[in-house]
Amino acid sequence: MNKQNTIITQLHISALLLGGTALFSKLLSYSAIDIISYRALICGILVLAIAIKFKHKILIPNRFHLILMLVCSLLFTVHWTAYFHSMQVSSVAVGIVSMFTFPVITVFIEPLIKKTKLHLIDILMAGLVLFGVSLIVPEYSLQNSITAGVFFGVLSGFAVALRNVIVSQWLNGYSAFTIMSYHALISAFVLLPFASVSFGDIATYDWLLLVLLGTVFTAIPHTQKTYALLHHSAKTVSMIISLQVVYASFFAFVLLNERVEMETLIGGSLILFAAVFESIQSRSRT
Repeated sequence: MNKQNTIITQLHISALLLGGTALFSKLLSYSAIDIISYRALICGILVLAIAIKFKHKILIPNRFHLILMLVCSLLFTVHWTAYFHSMQVSSVAVGIVSMFTFPVITVFIEPLIKKTKLHLIDILMAGLVLFGVSLIVPEYSLQNSITAGVFFGVLSGFAVALRNVIVSQWLNGYSAFTIMSYHALISAFVLLPFASVSFGDIATYDWLLLVLLGTVFTAIPHTQKTYALLHHSAKTVSMIISLQVVYASFFAFVLLNERVEMETLIGGSLILFAAVFESIQSRSRT
């Protein structure tokens, strides 16, 4: 297996682990800000330790790159928090499917920033994802919990799409561990002052869940995904990682007994098709 195929395989593993991440929005009885604060802190400490051990470049002397890293870290903070809040006000399936508007957004942002050609097939695949998301919106009012979930999901998707393109375009000279160290620790720094629960107030069982979330379900898949961004286009990574939608909906149905509506099931199937198609296309392009 060559390097490019290895990266694609790692992306599929990342999608599986990130699908499991959604469960923690329901298993932990804290606000999205609380969960993301501690998740980011745990992830950041672990990834930074790995980066230091393997002598990855941590300090960023280039001022432009440093500013971009800070911006991307803030975008990641919005992405994480809005995503978890989306699932908490609606359902795991609604939150994750609406968040996956980000492949659509990526397809249109990337050519603007990278000055690359927008292919018709990419527009068609993005259209499938967009149509799948549109199926779950019952009414265009934030008073409806489902619509509110979609709104915050789309906000999360926009933030991560812009972050992905910036990382792929300008920050590909830094290791995935360095990038995730900045993202996670800055997120923790920004959110912890607003957390409503202190270290001592968190039960032992909840700490175990937070550690599991911050390590296995965050540090590993997000570092793998960030590494993929350094070798593939943000569009390709976005489409493949869309498999997360299917995994998360399945886990929520089996483990949380969360019902998946027919519209969400159809939308997820369309997204799955787009992800598999883009995975095959990415292999043929390399």
